[in-house]
Amino acid sequence: MKPKKVVPKGKPYSQKSKENETIRLNKYLSNAGICSRREADENIKMGLVQVNGKVVTEMGYQVAAADEVKYDGARIQKNAPVYLLLNKPKGFVATAQGGVIKKSVQELIRTAAKGKIPPLGDMGRPMTGLLFLTNDDALRKKLGQSSSIPMIYQVILDKTVTAEMMKQLKKGQLVFGKEAKINAISHLEGKSKNEVGIEVHSLSPAALVKLFEGVGLKVIQMDRVTYGGMTKKDLPRGNWRKLSTKEVGFLKMLP
Repeated sequence: MKPKKVVPKGKPYSQKSKENETIRLNKYLSNAGICSRREADENIKMGLVQVNGKVVTEMGYQVAAADEVKYDGARIQKNAPVYLLLNKPKGFVATAQGGVIKKSVQELIRTAAKGKIPPLGDMGRPMTGLLFLTNDDALRKKLGQSSSIPMIYQVILDKTVTAEMMKQLKKGQLVFGKEAKINAISHLEGKSKNEVGIEVHSLSPAALVKLFEGVGLKVIQMDRVTYGGMTKKDLPRGNWRKLSTKEVGFLKMLP
């Protein structure tokens, strides 16, 4: 009889700790969605990339998972950026504050990408409509400071919206320490006089609720129908889609 083959014990090579694994710097940049590998080589040569605070110009440089990599002064995320548009249904909560929340919008986008994709701004359970979510910290910071994101809402109030109320809403008032106003407002054709369509820039549902309260109106229902030029076309309630390169580019160009 042939002797049994002895298999050495121990972890196979493929199961080594991920903390010790390294990849080429150009691939790291490519995986993060910064640029192609060829473009990454050029950017590295120009001294635009830092690893752990030091400029790296060496081709083939290896980086580990724990390393901090910066491109043009901005920290690079380890995962490629994800940009999502969700048509939020009633009853779900959108918040960037974190924590355990019952019926979070994260439940609706769990198949979109690995890890949490935070929303830009909050939307309470009664609010519905378009919600932008991304893990691109640079864009989140830019849009969070922007006052130029075009939005359209359809709002149902507790009573008739008069011409005088509309005038006051367009004049604006101080909300959460900032000046807020509605750019355009009108009654909806074929609807009752307590329903209006409004055009605003970078105003959250919470800020709009305060604006309407300021003129004696209570919000019954609010739906965001456009966000940054994007609409709900072919996006049923509760569904999400990824943004196109053109849509992401538009958001990045907003002042």
